[in-house]
Amino acid sequence: MKLELCIDSKPLTVEIDDVVAGLLAARLDLPAGEDNQDALARYLSEKGEPWILDEEHMRRRILRRLILDIADPALVIRHLMAGD
Repeated sequence: MKLELCIDSKPLTVEIDDVVAGLLAARLDLPAGEDNQDALARYLSEKGEPWILDEEHMRRRILRRLILDIADPALVIRHLMAGD
């Protein structure tokens, strides 16, 4: 999933796997099976602030944030069970 973030009025494009997007949506209690792209982009834009250094640094910062947000075994199990 390609997300267009806006961090401190600067655009940043990041691409995340659909499974990661699904896990983040579950973490944020967004509806399963719907297009949550805008909500995920808003969330990551807010969590990415403030803009520091360059685009590559900001992409790594966003990916670290994603890892911290979805690194919960209960969340992973809940997401996988929702597909059944």
